Amino acid sequence: MKFLSTTMFVLFIAFALGISSYAANDLVLHLSFDEGSGLVAEDASSFNNDCALKGNPKWIDGKFGKALELDGATWGEVADADNLDLTQALTIETWVIMYGGGEGIQSAVEKGSAWIDGEYNLAPLYNAGSILQIKDLPADCADQNIGSNIQDNAWHFIAGTWDGTAIKLYIDGNLDKEMPCAGTILTNTEPMFIGARGGTARFIIGALDEIKVYNYALSAEELARDMENPHAVTAVNQDDKLATAWGSVKTLY
Repeated sequence: MKFLSTTMFVLFIAFALGISSYAANDLVLHLSFDEGSGLVAEDASSFNNDCALKGNPKWIDGKFGKALELDGATWGEVADADNLDLTQALTIETWVIMYGGGEGIQSAVEKGSAWIDGEYNLAPLYNAGSILQIKDLPADCADQNIGSNIQDNAWHFIAGTWDGTAIKLYIDGNLDKEMPCAGTILTNTEPMFIGARGGTARFIIGALDEIKVYNYALSAEELARDMENPHAVTAVNQDDKLATAWGSVKTLY
């Protein structure tokens, strides 16, 4: 009887964690690029959205641990997953250093290979500035909320948030640009591309470190915490899920 109870307890914890992993307020992708070698960047979130690297990836010292250096012909692909369909809110953030040169638009994180339904894109270079753009919102939200230029061969923390009503662009922890953008994002079945658009254009010449994607809009305070310690929210995220599951167990027993 004790064995049966223990087995049921373990199965329930696993089930509860699975249920909570599909909840709101989740970290759905965290690429730390701390592997230092190879052709796969592992996802540190609970969703296993690992990134396959294409071209000639190079590992360098980053802002935290290692980083992924991109030469204008190298990129990554994260397979499509339901948890990357960020229809109601989102946050995308990364540390980036831009070397200069290359195309006039260079994408860090983009869902989809073109300007299609469900596309969202954090670009550290966009027509001499930087931007978070989303296709399915009002037209100005596509290309008018352009932030500051960070093409100075130095590390910068860039983050874009959307809470269902407004897009905010942060640079080095400071709100840089904001625009009302109410609506809903549609979905697509294409991969998420890292460091390029579709592996064919908008290649980054520079390096990326600590890419994180959330399915909700972080506050300025939360972004500042991520900027100082990109692994803190990952740990809290997992602890919260376990606490939720344990609370459910205690309710039953």
